[in-house]
Amino acid sequence: MKAITTLVTKKRGVFEIGYKFHLVLFFLFLTCSSFASSFHVAVDGSPNGDGSEFSPWDLNTALSHPSTVLQGDTIWLHAGVYKGHFTSTLNGAEGANIVVRQFPGEKAIIDGVGRTGSAVLSVKGSYTIYWGFTVTDSNTNRISQIAGSFASDIPNATGVNVLGSYNKIINVIVHDAAGNGIGAWASGVNTEVYGCISYYNGWQGPDRGHGHAFYSQNEDGTKVIENNIFFHNFNKGIQVYTSSSSIRGYHIEGNSIFNNGIISRGKDISDNILIGGGQPADRLVITDNYTYITPSVIKTNVRLGYDVANDNVIVKDNYLMGGFPVLRMNNWKSVEFIGNTIVGNGKLIYLEVPSGVQSSSYEWDYNTYYAGGITKAYNENAITFEGWKQTYSIDQNSQYTHAAPSGTKIFKRPNKYEPGRSSITIFNRDLNNSISVDLSDLIEDGANYEIFDVENLNQGPLLAGVYKGGSIDIPMNLTATTSPNGNVPVFPSHTGLEFGVYLIISSPCSENDNYYTRNKETVTEK
Repeated sequence: MKAITTLVTKKRGVFEIGYKFHLVLFFLFLTCSSFASSFHVAVDGSPNGDGSEFSPWDLNTALSHPSTVLQGDTIWLHAGVYKGHFTSTLNGAEGANIVVRQFPGEKAIIDGVGRTGSAVLSVKGSYTIYWGFTVTDSNTNRISQIAGSFASDIPNATGVNVLGSYNKIINVIVHDAAGNGIGAWASGVNTEVYGCISYYNGWQGPDRGHGHAFYSQNEDGTKVIENNIFFHNFNKGIQVYTSSSSIRGYHIEGNSIFNNGIISRGKDISDNILIGGGQPADRLVITDNYTYITPSVIKTNVRLGYDVANDNVIVKDNYLMGGFPVLRMNNWKSVEFIGNTIVGNGKLIYLEVPSGVQSSSYEWDYNTYYAGGITKAYNENAITFEGWKQTYSIDQNSQYTHAAPSGTKIFKRPNKYEPGRSSITIFNRDLNNSISVDLSDLIEDGANYEIFDVENLNQGPLLAGVYKGGSIDIPMNLTATTSPNGNVPVFPSHTGLEFGVYLIISSPCSENDNYYTRNKETVTEK
């Protein structure tokens, strides 16, 4: 069988952890999909093929929804580089998504090769899942002589643009796209972006860096942005912004976002999260996210709200470290701000309350603040924590520490779509060379595993072996990073000792393991 031969002979590389593991995953998937059909795509496929593994389609043909592809079917992408820009008009149905997925054990890459246009992959259909492949652009010209967001002298296509409704982008890696990494727009109702890694996207203009890991607008339904890793893009990590459209309805959870803008000019580190604009934002839930900016950088870490008065936002259980200020909250009528940790060495929070609203109406309490030795850490007028509580009538049960924090904070995120896949985010506040992490809740005893440093994915696994239970020492004294494509202004530095994000790939959970009912997140405090 051709597919099995490919698995046996494929060399180990990034995210490839062995023949047996991928066969188990593949046959588990076939078992769960026994009433659906599978089709195949190859770099040397043909529009005259029938989509079988022995007569595969080319990618354009497969994405144009051939008549033989029915709701609930799967289209497998085999190994190779698919060059050009592609548009998908695949339409599944509720409860019967079409799946476009990288074949187990192989690596499929879609490369925009410097072409102009809106996106390397444009998603215009509906109820389709795009899963596990890589989108990039081998264009080497990353510097424009034209200011603004629409440079015409270089390619600036987004990696993945979602324009259709009820689509999911799952565990896709987008890097070095000439424009934004992933775009999800108002026409794409109820888009989900889950488990993706987006880095090195954008270009340098004479004014600033352009291009975000994720850029979005929304009006109807709710966009879910969960468990992603966004870092080292030319501009922001998450930008939910508009001047005249709509930014209502987002659930943003469990994302690790750090040092965006660092590839631009070094000092141009940008917001890790910006939500706001010329229209009011509303229906926002921002929970369990982890953001980081290298110490001493004078730049906002997270900004919620921009020019106009906004409606409702819920901000819960986030861990935000670094920036000046760490958090800026602008003009919200209704705020629930509970259980967050804010760590800085300068201003912690700027809070602006819209006219006619009393901050005492906010549900703002049970937070933890570390000021890093700065006594007056709140607002433009630099008030103390006691002055903050009295002035705004909030945070009456919150904890404030004048010094910087110590110890280690570890956040673990299992992947709900792929058993054995997970990520860990480590805040190493004592600057240890390595951190011992108990992975027994993420990896089964006896499973093969690989651990990747997300800042250096192309070098393969940082650690690998057979898991024997207990803790594994995760190195923090790392310096190597993946090389960006082309003439970027700054080669990005590694975050180093204080912070790290790691991807774990292991063999699947046993059949009897109730993987999907595990806690969404495990937090370890040392």
